[in-house]
Amino acid sequence: MNRKFGRLPPLTSLEGFEAAARLGSFSLASAELNITQSAVSHQIKALEEFFGQPLFRRVKRSVTLTDAGHDFLETATRMLETLSQGQQRLGHYLKPGSVVLATTPMIARKWLLPRLSMLKASCPEIQPWIYTSDDPLDLESSEIDLAIAYGDGNWHGIEAIKLFPDYLTPLYAPGMPTSERPIIVPTDLAPYPLLHDERKDDWQSWLHHAGAAELDFITGMNFSDPALALDAAALGHGVALGSLTMASDLIKNGRLVKPFDLTLETQEAFYLLKNPRFAKRSSVEKLHSWIIKGAVKTGI
Repeated sequence: MNRKFGRLPPLTSLEGFEAAARLGSFSLASAELNITQSAVSHQIKALEEFFGQPLFRRVKRSVTLTDAGHDFLETATRMLETLSQGQQRLGHYLKPGSVVLATTPMIARKWLLPRLSMLKASCPEIQPWIYTSDDPLDLESSEIDLAIAYGDGNWHGIEAIKLFPDYLTPLYAPGMPTSERPIIVPTDLAPYPLLHDERKDDWQSWLHHAGAAELDFITGMNFSDPALALDAAALGHGVALGSLTMASDLIKNGRLVKPFDLTLETQEAFYLLKNPRFAKRSSVEKLHSWIIKGAVKTGI
């Protein structure tokens, strides 16, 4: 089988070659790298034997690059810089207090992000790594420590704690209803565009619950991201059937109006999941406790 990158030069020799080329001296390179001058000479010799041509001109006690050496120096420098940057990036995985927290874009934007200042005040040592995706979570084979997920609570082999239920109700921007067409009862929604997301509990469910099943529940824009549907409603594009939990801050700051007390409890709820492989780390336990306390205080 052919090797993917072909036959490569001895990679352990690159650092000695680059230092000698940059400093113009094997002895200075050995001092910088804290190895013997003989070791630097062996590294250069190994490269020259691999390429079958000299990379340096030896003139008394100094060395200068050949044309081939100049050409290869650019490649070697770029490769060493890439390796150095890659090594530095790996430090993110070892920094104290790091906890990988996975959730959906909606939960991250509408519930977690507004509460990060409270997390910093309560647990300043925790540095969350927030990963967002709408794909199914796989905690058993991933490096995710904790997850806030929306579902039925059935995650095989994973500890799932229910944080809070979800309640849906119509929400719209303050300036959207006109004085000629105020929204007082559910049937008043008829002239206004409805915004849809991909929840199991939809406008048909809410309208039936509200005794207004005769209204058109199909037309209107659709969004795969429920948070985007809330943002669209706040911009006046229509009436969203929004989560009270996710819309709580938009309602508090007056960007969305909740016209009815009537809500529909969804079949699914918000859960906190914990990866059993990493559960005993103190930073994971602290963030786990903080999320539970925060859900109790500010969930709805």
